[in-house]
Amino acid sequence: MMKDLVRLSAMACLAGLVLAANPASADGYLGGWQQKYPVVKYGVIPVETQGQTTKSMDAFLAHAQKETGAKWELYTATDYSGVMNALIAGQIHIAWLSGFSYCQTYMDSKGGVEAMVAAQEPDGSMGYNSVIVVKAESPYKTIEDLKGKVVARTDPLSGSGYLIPTAAFRQMGKPVDEYYQSPLAGGHPQAVLGVLRGTYEGAFTWTSKNDNIGNLRQMMNKGLLKREQIRIIWTSPALPSPPVVIRKDLPLEMRADLEKLFIRLKDHDMALAESVAQGKTNGMVRVYHEDYGLMCQAAELERAARKQQK
Repeated sequence: MMKDLVRLSAMACLAGLVLAANPASADGYLGGWQQKYPVVKYGVIPVETQGQTTKSMDAFLAHAQKETGAKWELYTATDYSGVMNALIAGQIHIAWLSGFSYCQTYMDSKGGVEAMVAAQEPDGSMGYNSVIVVKAESPYKTIEDLKGKVVARTDPLSGSGYLIPTAAFRQMGKPVDEYYQSPLAGGHPQAVLGVLRGTYEGAFTWTSKNDNIGNLRQMMNKGLLKREQIRIIWTSPALPSPPVVIRKDLPLEMRADLEKLFIRLKDHDMALAESVAQGKTNGMVRVYHEDYGLMCQAAELERAARKQQK
């Protein structure tokens, strides 16, 4: 850490000298890392089908390649753990994760990754919520109305679809596995589609203010959901926005350039920024590990609880 700080200070001093001589370089990238890392591999958690994710990311990958001078490849997996394990194993360089899967990856890599950027809401706020959705015409108005019913969670490595509901309901004295029948749907779209089809009476998923970012927004954008088809009957406290995470063993110049790439997206093309954020956004902004402190504490408690159950 100290070496990085010294190196960063030296780079800042050098950048200041260069800017004084040539102000036009203020928006330039540091570069120098591309020879060792000619390909940047970007992993994303599954919020769509793999084919849809690849298609929606094509424009971003082309832009990133042009900006950084390195080839970009998308890495997708069928579940959260696939992307997390690829990041830990060094098979990919950066990844878009949920807050919970970031904390899990941070723990499993012994601090070998760091949160880099996250999407900001259109009004400048941050964060999202875990919610329970039911069909709009259903009789269920409260979480108590659903007692004993089938309320699906999504994936054991999802914050909004598993960790937060599990922790919150345990704290309320209503353990999810006891209070509801709670199968795993396999993903957020699958959970909500299960509600629409009548497979589940309710489901946990995630959304943000005015459904700007999150699973509900993505499903509406894809024509899979009309907002009037569902009703939200429970909302968690605000959770930290899903971060783009980068390996800490990468060169400081590379990490600085990739951070700049994401932050500058909104100035280049807001539609492209919204594609990466997977919803309406004011752009990507810098975030830090400390922003995920409470989420990581919850992840540690959940990990300890699972060990006790074995």
